[in-house]
Amino acid sequence: MDRWSNAYKGGAGSCSESLLCHYLFSDGSAQYVFLDLVDEGSAVVNQSLTFCTETNMHVCASSNGLLLLSSVKDNLLRYNLFNLFSNQSVVLPQPQITRRSIRTGLAFDGFHYQVVRIFITEGEKGSFSEASSSSAPPSAVGRGGGFLEMEILSSETAIWRQHRTLIRLPPDLPKLTTTSLFSNRAIYWELGGYLLNYNVNQGHCRLIELPNYSQIWSLNSMTFGQCLWESEGHLHYCYSDFEGIHTWVLHNEQDHDYHSNYYHYDSDKFQWKLAYTVSYQNLVSRNPEIFLRIRQRNIVFSQWLPFFISPSVYIENSQTLYLRLPGIIASYNLRTQTLREICAYEFPDTNFFCCLLFPAVLPGDSKLRKRNEPAGDVGDVVSLPITDALEKPKKT
Repeated sequence: MDRWSNAYKGGAGSCSESLLCHYLFSDGSAQYVFLDLVDEGSAVVNQSLTFCTETNMHVCASSNGLLLLSSVKDNLLRYNLFNLFSNQSVVLPQPQITRRSIRTGLAFDGFHYQVVRIFITEGEKGSFSEASSSSAPPSAVGRGGGFLEMEILSSETAIWRQHRTLIRLPPDLPKLTTTSLFSNRAIYWELGGYLLNYNVNQGHCRLIELPNYSQIWSLNSMTFGQCLWESEGHLHYCYSDFEGIHTWVLHNEQDHDYHSNYYHYDSDKFQWKLAYTVSYQNLVSRNPEIFLRIRQRNIVFSQWLPFFISPSVYIENSQTLYLRLPGIIASYNLRTQTLREICAYEFPDTNFFCCLLFPAVLPGDSKLRKRNEPAGDVGDVVSLPITDALEKPKKT
């Protein structure tokens, strides 16, 4: 573990939030392009970290300079941990639970890391370890979705261990998968219309109903894209639906204490506060050029629809939300309400999900770089895939 923490501490004094673009080819190979953000509307490729694989490796999570990837080889699930500060990669021990997990998370505090896999298991409440402290909202209790179980790998032991909770999960889980977030000593996941909170130090789990949760399915209740981030000590949940893009802030203990001092307050019912809403009508009217280019580039998407937009990454310093649109990655400034294209990408047929976007912490401060003075082996972003990177030896 020393080499992980030493590499992080050696570069943590000058690190920056960046973007990872996972581009999946039709033959099953993949390209992983790291983008240094020069400002809110431009980026450059970090060629020293960008790599390709002959078989796809799923991006599970990222945390403080560590990247967790998964792949299947010889019918066995394999996890790779990639250190972006030292540019080193290791294969993690083989998990003991062989069935498919429904979510995976990563927590790295600069010294030790934990990899957490989530499963659904059947069983009676009394058969579970009472040592597992957990809580669940009333609407999730007693529903027949099975109990939540975890398998956890710690860098301190290098051994997978099982952790069972008393949380009964909702019976229907969404098809969307949202990148987990490690913040304030906890890992957060979106799970079946709820927010799952797992405290890595205490082993405590909590299930919180999301603000857009609906027990009755309808087109208006559909979520097309979502992401989590932490800002000023608060967790933010952002999603897109038929109306636009919405961001909610999760109340913390200090917020609940403040409200309870002034009026009768039910903390279980008022977990979230709406931060902002961006309607599609306003987004298109303020940024007509970008949507005109989308229609011109992609005949299939000539009639732009709401579900073509997906919020992916938020950068706090610039108050910028990064979105994936058909054929482009764009930045949206929450202060100026302007949309700027930072990267184009090709997609086969109608599958614009071939390009996914993830947050990443990279060494160095890319915001100090000028467009005409790139740092190291960096090239201007034009479009994905990056042809030069394809000619490099591939990592597996």
